[in-house]
Amino acid sequence: MTNKKTVLLKSAILCTALAYSIPTLHAETEQKKPLNLGLTVKVQESLFSGGDTTIRPRPARLNKDGFYIEGAVLPFQAGPTSTLYGGIGFDDWSHERNDSNELQDMDELDRAINLRVGGAWKLPSAVVSADLAGDVAGAHKGFQTKVRYTRMLSSNTTFRPYAELQWFSADVTDYYFGVNANEVTTGRSAYEADSTLGAKAGIDINFPLSPRWELVAGVSVTGYDSGITDSPIVDKDIVWGGGIGLVYK
Repeated sequence: MTNKKTVLLKSAILCTALAYSIPTLHAETEQKKPLNLGLTVKVQESLFSGGDTTIRPRPARLNKDGFYIEGAVLPFQAGPTSTLYGGIGFDDWSHERNDSNELQDMDELDRAINLRVGGAWKLPSAVVSADLAGDVAGAHKGFQTKVRYTRMLSSNTTFRPYAELQWFSADVTDYYFGVNANEVTTGRSAYEADSTLGAKAGIDINFPLSPRWELVAGVSVTGYDSGITDSPIVDKDIVWGGGIGLVYK
């Protein structure tokens, strides 16, 4: 009887110890997970005549899967060398025409919200991605697609030069860069934009500052064809952009 009580007592002590140790181990595991959160400041030159250069803060996260897909996406079929995803995003241009004083008399634009689907595929030392997006907010109801090739150059610092080909439907380009009859002035003629191509090149950089902090930065240049640049409310053929920030790991 004594032996039985001893066994029961030992079992109770063991169960109690396990009950306290499991949450502790779980908490330790949670503490070891990297936070992976930071902030960047993005700068983008305006295409619109008289438009301001945009400077705005953006949240930042380090890419962990090696596909380097921009924006808010959620993979629905992912593997080690390929992924398919869906997501949401916004157009590359300001629906407020970058607060241009010259264009304040034009009709106001609504913000477009794009539903995105796409995929990315890893190659030796490179990634190829393709993205199709369509406006679901009813602003212009247009479509756009982007195909990007990213080269991976890694050492202690990771360099990712990339080149991107872009296509925008006429609904997209005419919404932003067209001029309606009621918007015509002495120096602004009517204009209807057609579907348009764009080309973008840039480089992204990740530089570890410490085991916990990482510097992220990038610079890009984008050019457009005559569907956009012939518009009387556009005064540039090429625009630049960039960003810099810190991420806590």
